[in-house]
Amino acid sequence: MRKIVILLTIVFSGQIALAQSDVTEFIKAGSVDASKLIQGYLEPFAYSLGDGLNKGWYYTAETHERFGFDFSMSITAVRIPESAKTFDIGKINLQNVYLDDPTNSIAQTVAGAEEWGPKINILQQDATNPGDTLGSFHSPPGIDMDNVPIPMAQLSIGLLPHTDFMFRYVPKLHFNQEGDEEEDVRVGLIGVGVKNSFRDWMPVLKNLPFDAAVFAAYSHIDASTGVDFQLEDYLVNKSFGTPDGYQPDENQELDINTNTMKIGLIVSKKVAFITFFGGVGNSRSKSTVDLLGRYPVAVKIDGNRITEVEEEIDPIKLNYKSSRISLDAGLRMKLGFFNIFGSINKAEYTSLNAGVSLSVR
Repeated sequence: MRKIVILLTIVFSGQIALAQSDVTEFIKAGSVDASKLIQGYLEPFAYSLGDGLNKGWYYTAETHERFGFDFSMSITAVRIPESAKTFDIGKINLQNVYLDDPTNSIAQTVAGAEEWGPKINILQQDATNPGDTLGSFHSPPGIDMDNVPIPMAQLSIGLLPHTDFMFRYVPKLHFNQEGDEEEDVRVGLIGVGVKNSFRDWMPVLKNLPFDAAVFAAYSHIDASTGVDFQLEDYLVNKSFGTPDGYQPDENQELDINTNTMKIGLIVSKKVAFITFFGGVGNSRSKSTVDLLGRYPVAVKIDGNRITEVEEEIDPIKLNYKSSRISLDAGLRMKLGFFNIFGSINKAEYTSLNAGVSLSVR
């Protein structure tokens, strides 16, 4: 089982690694403007991650007998809408950079097309006119994703009458993206949930022709990957002098932490070997994105020579929050000890979930 969990985690972690591949391009704008640009660039990734972690917790309102259990493996495909694949740089209030062509302001988000975006010029510190530029860069491309796949393994156990406890856990794993030791990807996951079939506790509801349960779950994922942004990467085809005492930082990294919570009501109806189920509730997520380490930012130039460099320390700290009504509808087919299930879900984005489970009730 551990090998399966590791494999699923690596597949998922690859999305995190891809998401950070070009994000450090924005550091050239300085921390204030870079924060605004990265906020727009990573937004669909943060929201889809929050949505995906809140899916696949249940496929019936029934609960297990005491010490009954099931182990399930599922994958959620979070659909990225077309509107989330681009963002308009022209609508962002930037201080130290400006668009080279104001009529070309649409940039790709991380989920957008694999093409570089608008050219952005960088002003010198205390610049008095638009001609006082340090250079320029293009907004980075996306990774051309229509769906963000989020695999998950889960264990559910009946420990109390009419009550199931659910667990998701992956110890922090380390692996290198395509053998690059400087971009070591680290991911850990924990999740807990509880489902209570309240119908049997209430005489008025006991004879209803369907099962009903209340549900609550919490997930946390902690992911980080090394990045590499040094002074020599700042401006191409420019000469520069290294400031006295300057030492490159070899410990730069991008951290992504996501916490999700989902509470709600589940109903299900069993017809022969098929169970139809649906759920409604509140789905919340909060993701933080931190770019940690020391980052060199050129601020003045004389001719073709950079004459002044400032260091930005832990320059990016972003927060993404989402709170939505969550709707689920799906079915489960029971084949002996095995189940096959699938559902469609709507929260921040629309998603599909499908999986299999081994169940002993």
